[in-house]
Amino acid sequence: MVSARMRCGGSWSSVCVLNISRRGLGIQAPDPPPRGTYVEVCRGPVVVVARVMWTRGHRAGLFSQDPIWIEGLLSEPTAAGEREPQAGAPAIPRRPAACAAQRHDTSRLAGRAMEFTFLVMAAAGMGAISFGIVEQALAGPISQIGAALGGQQD
Repeated sequence: MVSARMRCGGSWSSVCVLNISRRGLGIQAPDPPPRGTYVEVCRGPVVVVARVMWTRGHRAGLFSQDPIWIEGLLSEPTAAGEREPQAGAPAIPRRPAACAAQRHDTSRLAGRAMEFTFLVMAAAGMGAISFGIVEQALAGPISQIGAALGGQQD
């Protein structure tokens, strides 16, 4: 069991982490939050943002969208004199802002590439359809002109 702090809404409480997986935590708390609530579980500088998936008595199961750094969570000692986070204190970021900005830029560029690919494919399809329509429209008159010119040479 590992002691940690959990923030739910604006209040902090002590919890015990009972088990840890790559994307989940099992915790024991005096008053676990209801299912569907987003919480932060902090131990030293390690922060896990997760959603409560189930509660049973004083226990709850949390699921994190991001992989949990298990070694960091287990090895981070908590000092006896560690100051408790204040209710109005800003949230501890789970990732550096540069990483989030880089993900945003990468996603935006991927979206632009997909949009460009779709537009090129749509334009090529419309061009092929237009070519077929024009070819059908001109096939009759061109064959009549060919027949007329061929008939004059004989």
